[in-house]
Amino acid sequence: MNDVTTGHDAPRAARLLIGLYPARYRSAHGDDIHATFAEATEGRTRIAVLREYRDLATHALRLRLRIGPTDPAGRVLAGAAPVALALAAGCALYFLLPGLRELVHRIRYPYPDLGLGHAVLVAVLQLAGTVPWLLALGIAVTGRWRAARITGVAAALLSAGVQALGGLYPYSAGQLAGMALVGALVLLAPAGLVDVTQRGRWEMAALALAVALPVIAADRYTAQYLPLPMLGLLPIWLGTVTAPALLGRLAGRRRDPLRAVGVGLGTLPWLMPMTAVAAFDPPARLRPLLEYAGACVAPLGVALAVAGAVQLARRVRATDPSDPA
Repeated sequence: MNDVTTGHDAPRAARLLIGLYPARYRSAHGDDIHATFAEATEGRTRIAVLREYRDLATHALRLRLRIGPTDPAGRVLAGAAPVALALAAGCALYFLLPGLRELVHRIRYPYPDLGLGHAVLVAVLQLAGTVPWLLALGIAVTGRWRAARITGVAAALLSAGVQALGGLYPYSAGQLAGMALVGALVLLAPAGLVDVTQRGRWEMAALALAVALPVIAADRYTAQYLPLPMLGLLPIWLGTVTAPALLGRLAGRRRDPLRAVGVGLGTLPWLMPMTAVAAFDPPARLRPLLEYAGACVAPLGVALAVAGAVQLARRVRATDPSDPA
């Protein structure tokens, strides 16, 4: 073991962080962790040492929470995080694009009784709640998930803060909880397991665009024919665009059920506003909530059924005797 730093003369902060490891892991690898940390921090700058502390804490917590790369929960989170980020970016694009022209117009020609300051404040809040999601997705699409994770967590915090400034009533509280869940999924997913291959990056971009562009078009051209405004139909549409991703993980020749569970988990944040409304007035809201939730998850159920049929057909084909020559 490195004789520069032992478990007893290591910095107090390092000893506390190492104490986060599960007891069995700490007893088996504690000396190696101390030695590795000492080598990694010796002669380094303060910022580099802080990064080592961060990495040490992250690794310890992942093992403690059993969400590391070798844990089933880690694979579920790795499947959920890019889906949740892509859906959040798609929703941000939906809320941002149609209102940009109005934002610019109000800055140029503010309301006389409100003034320029109010118009600028509204623009800043709207941009703060949307642009960071698009930036996080853009970074993820370039394959840099660690940077995208930091930006995504910042986007979740900004969105939650903007939502809180507007007041907390049941629906907005559910939105705040949903953004917090997206941030948690992005933060906790093991970076090494998140799919940042070309296929994974294309899928994230496609999900975001499939969320935003059709909904913007429907909101603009068909609003008078729809029974609900597109904002109310948005969670149902999110389940619809996510269904192909779920199907791909279950119907492919290399099935990945854990990541498929993650895909479904990635859509959960957008059910939380209606859940909060139902929790506020359970007797009157429970049945509509169940019907609404059923409509949201129905596309995912269809994807499950199709995937099951595909797998069954493959098994039948594999067990059929070959035709005689």
